Amino acid sequence: MFSKFVLTILVALFVGTSVQAQYWATSVTYDIGVPTSDLKDFTDETSFRGVSLDARRFINDNVSVGLFLGWQVFKDRVVGLTSLNGSEIYGTRVNYVNTFPLMVTGCYHFGEEEGVRPYLGAGVGTVRSLQRSEIGLFAFENNNWHFGFYPAVGVLIPVQYDFGVNLGVKYHHAVGTDDSIDYSYLTFSVGLIWVN
Repeated sequence: MFSKFVLTILVALFVGTSVQAQYWATSVTYDIGVPTSDLKDFTDETSFRGVSLDARRFINDNVSVGLFLGWQVFKDRVVGLTSLNGSEIYGTRVNYVNTFPLMVTGCYHFGEEEGVRPYLGAGVGTVRSLQRSEIGLFAFENNNWHFGFYPAVGVLIPVQYDFGVNLGVKYHHAVGTDDSIDYSYLTFSVGLIWVN
């Protein structure tokens, strides 16, 4: 089922269904991440270190399909007791999580092509997670690949005919594996978009 969905998106990306409306919109955004669920238990701090690239091909006036690549860094410092192999260690523990989502996407855009365009979207694909805890001289890592997805809402605001601003909110979710937690977080994004 998943492979058929991905194949359909890729065919639409490179073949298209409407000759009139085929063009690309590429955006680069700065992302602020707010951890939720299991991720919030591990790193409770808001992340101001995120960036993403979103390339969309419009296959008609309202529908686009594309690719999304992101990088979000979470960091949290905790002072207290940490359990380690049945022992308790008191000290400062620093927790890091890097997430790298790679998704195929689909969006529905409202409004006219040259005006302000609110959109609803979704992405599905994979997420690479790099999790690390440091306490004193010890460091513990847990790196995994996850199935991931996100719903999104946003707006494209034109500045001139081939350039504009992209504002959006996404809820990222990377499904936990046998040896890792779920990674869920909200991103609030602002960036630039180019149309060609």
